[in-house]
Amino acid sequence: MSDYIDILLSALEEEMYSYLGEDYFLSLHQSGEALAALSDTFTPQQQALFRAYDDARSKNQSAYQDTYARRAFLLARAVYR
Repeated sequence: MSDYIDILLSALEEEMYSYLGEDYFLSLHQSGEALAALSDTFTPQQQALFRAYDDARSKNQSAYQDTYARRAFLLARAVYR
């Protein structure tokens, strides 16, 4: 861990599932079922393209969420100083 914000973000991530409600897990389950049904219709080439898209989209979302959380911590630190 490079700094205290990374430590706080890791702790937040470890605790996150205990704060997510039923709506989150229901939508997660539904999206998993929809993805499985959709994936069954893909040709091998479409599966490879979708995996590449999904990997890129996941990295994008992760970078956004990490940056948003980091900025929130920095803002809170500035406000409470």
